[in-house]
Amino acid sequence: MSLRAPFRRRRDRFVVSLGSDDRSMLAELARQSRELMESEDPSSDPAVARLFPAAYRDDPLMSLEFEQTMGDAPKNGKVEALATLERTAEAKELSEDELLSWMGAVNDMRLVLGTRIEITEESTEEDFPEDDPNHDGFVVYGYLTWLEDAMLRALGEPTPRALD
Repeated sequence: MSLRAPFRRRRDRFVVSLGSDDRSMLAELARQSRELMESEDPSSDPAVARLFPAAYRDDPLMSLEFEQTMGDAPKNGKVEALATLERTAEAKELSEDELLSWMGAVNDMRLVLGTRIEITEESTEEDFPEDDPNHDGFVVYGYLTWLEDAMLRALGEPTPRALD
């Protein structure tokens, strides 16, 4: 049995083959993530802090200077990517810019969820059995990881050339 890839390149667009439940879940996760980023900041929420790591890990003053120089641009970019996913969740096709926004949004949703349920690089299914309150979060995390990989693969597909 062969499953259809959720994203396929078609000329300069990307065909989206996701079911309505997947699309609804992605739109809802994007909405929740956008609201979180609009109401919290790295100092008030560890999951938001995960989205904005220090620019200079060993130099807090340089990191602070960098953050002040950048202002709200990084946060605004992340919020816009989430808004793009919300707005285009039902689209049959995406532009490359929209697909890149989806990738950024899905990655950010993974980071927030992973922080919330304390996923590590060593985490496995056995760490989140069905009776664990974080089991469903782990399943969603796995789905988002798969989806992000599928987008990356679609971006790497060669652009079909027109018949000469």
